[in-house]
Amino acid sequence: MINLFSFIPEILILSLILISLLIGLFYKSSKNILTGINSIGFLFIAYLFISFGDSFEGTESLLKDFNVIILSKIIIALFTSIYLLLINKSLVNESIYRYEFLLFILFATLGSFVLISSDNFLTAFIGIELQSLSLYLMAAFNTKNSQSNEAGIKYFSLGALFSGFLLFGISMVYFDNASIQFSEIKNVTYFTEIGLTLIVIALFFKVSAAPFHIWTPDVYEGSPTISVLFFATLPKFASLIFLFRFFIEMDINSYSSLIFIFKFVCVLSLLIGAYGAMTQTVIKRLLAFSSINHIGFILLSILSFQFLSQGIFFFYLIIYLVTSFGVFSILLTLRSNLGEIELISDLSGLKTHNKSKAIALLVLFFSLAGIPPFAGFFAKFFILTASMNEGLIYLSLIAVLSSVIAAFYYLRIIKTMFFNEGEDTLQENSMFYHNITYILSASFVTFFAFYPDPIIFIINNYFS
Repeated sequence: MINLFSFIPEILILSLILISLLIGLFYKSSKNILTGINSIGFLFIAYLFISFGDSFEGTESLLKDFNVIILSKIIIALFTSIYLLLINKSLVNESIYRYEFLLFILFATLGSFVLISSDNFLTAFIGIELQSLSLYLMAAFNTKNSQSNEAGIKYFSLGALFSGFLLFGISMVYFDNASIQFSEIKNVTYFTEIGLTLIVIALFFKVSAAPFHIWTPDVYEGSPTISVLFFATLPKFASLIFLFRFFIEMDINSYSSLIFIFKFVCVLSLLIGAYGAMTQTVIKRLLAFSSINHIGFILLSILSFQFLSQGIFFFYLIIYLVTSFGVFSILLTLRSNLGEIELISDLSGLKTHNKSKAIALLVLFFSLAGIPPFAGFFAKFFILTASMNEGLIYLSLIAVLSSVIAAFYYLRIIKTMFFNEGEDTLQENSMFYHNITYILSASFVTFFAFYPDPIIFIINNYFS
């Protein structure tokens, strides 16, 4: 008999979708009501997980007490609640507000919840597709902009191709094992190994790891910035959690060919992410390559799992989420005469226009680059320590090299903000929630070195 209590969070998200659909259809000027209801709804879902988390998962897993799943859903619920508060002003400024955007967010979040919880290939596929279809529509949401339409088509076309890879891989594993449950994949043959390889490649595409990253810079550049903030954080977070679980539960360490692929993709992501960003003049393309570089570090943490606690893996992801929210919150409040800022040069003279935003961006970029004493330094340091203990010396050296290269392009942006003369084309919008978000993000990555207890306590509470 199905235990419906285990699915209460997903049922609540479905209820939010239905409520939002009805309100959006019959009350056209209800955008603040919609975001308020859904933001509170996700805070309530986070509260349920914090208070009754163990009750929502009824099956067994190699990961202790499902704490990875519980903590992941708490993080997604909290950050989704914050994200929903940012969307109204951002969409109105671009004259593209429609309530359907909120529905896409809800469907993508529901897909993320399903993906994180899945213990078989079928539910994982449903979760990935539910998430992906929403992202395709969010990329093409600005229908008046040809770049946005192009981004949506590119994302959809390549996404459909790699969904085919995923399905074909699942069918090969099922053919060999007569099961789609992760725990029942015991028959390790070349057929199974090829199937798992195709599945892993599809997952690498979803998290935009090199060399399966081709879609990322174009989609980031063409999509509305508020959509890019979502792409770069929550769906990617969910896909990485699933990749982590997949690596552990399928015992990928026992497949030498798959470990080689993981290492190869890790190296390419570190180098292509760092070198690709150096030549960029468009800020969103630079952030796309920056995200690829960070995926390399996250893959390195997965490869070092034997010497890396689940807590450190989560620590890196949380720092990346907080920093990304801070950076994009600032970008969303800045505009040129032509609309959203696009070029790095558009940030010229930001120090003169708004010193607090310039300082916050400096702090956040220093954290992304891994410069001490900011939180990003500790995240990278813990992963490099674990990888050295694992014996991944060459990968660790490449990771350090990529961080040095990354510091160059982050410093280039900082130079533009503080030392280049502005042309008085930079405009600002007063956005309360955006301002609160970037101030809290910059404060978090700054003061972590001096007072790390809260985040360490939260992580230890789930993984001690």
